[in-house]
Amino acid sequence: MQLPPITPTEAPTQARPFARSIHAPRTQANYVTFRLFHGEEPATLSLRDQVAVRIAERIIEQRWKPGQRISEQAVAEEFSVSKAPVSDALMLLEYAGLVVSEARRSAHVAPMSAADFREAQEYGEALTSVIYPRFVERHTAADRRIMLEYVEYLRELVDDDDRAFQFVEIADRFILYMGVHSGNRRVARAMWPLSLQLLRYFTTNIRSRSQRERVLQWFEDSLPYLDARDAKGLMAMAARSREETLAQVREALQENA
Repeated sequence: MQLPPITPTEAPTQARPFARSIHAPRTQANYVTFRLFHGEEPATLSLRDQVAVRIAERIIEQRWKPGQRISEQAVAEEFSVSKAPVSDALMLLEYAGLVVSEARRSAHVAPMSAADFREAQEYGEALTSVIYPRFVERHTAADRRIMLEYVEYLRELVDDDDRAFQFVEIADRFILYMGVHSGNRRVARAMWPLSLQLLRYFTTNIRSRSQRERVLQWFEDSLPYLDARDAKGLMAMAARSREETLAQVREALQENA
């Protein structure tokens, strides 16, 4: 699908508004912008940022396949911009883990594999080993209400195959919210680019209603651990869910190979 050219004056549309706040789980935000800019809409988006958002969407939604070459010239022509902001956008996305490049060679869409997913999961586990205990200890009644709002929204989405990506994207925000409110800004900041990488994989294992129901059950089961301020129990449950997700993603990757 061809997207309209990007111009410096392009504004958010009703269909694809930019992120407002991580505190609002029902915000229909552009999920890439939301993560590239840590949940808040910048005052303005540079050409680099606009191009980066568009490219990232295509990569995460797998309209551009793993390993596919990215032609800076073709992107510049399509979006009616010079090659400079395209090059800068690709550098930003390389930092985010969606693009790979080598000296004197074109950029490519980052590959996908079970081994790569496991590495990303292990990195996520290292981050959440800090986030979960701190959030469990620090969370307030207001945080608890927001957690419930996320879960209620997931319940609304679980039966809708057409909104499967939205389901997994909201589930990911649940974790990001915990990170932001864990009290460790460095760790929380590291979660944002990682979440973009993981979204590519999570889209492969939420296609069926039963898979989404299982994810919803994990989030529902997490609430009593929060109420009891039981960090060990929450982390043990999260470890089980990670292993199950890894198995599902590995199977999906084999099916699509």
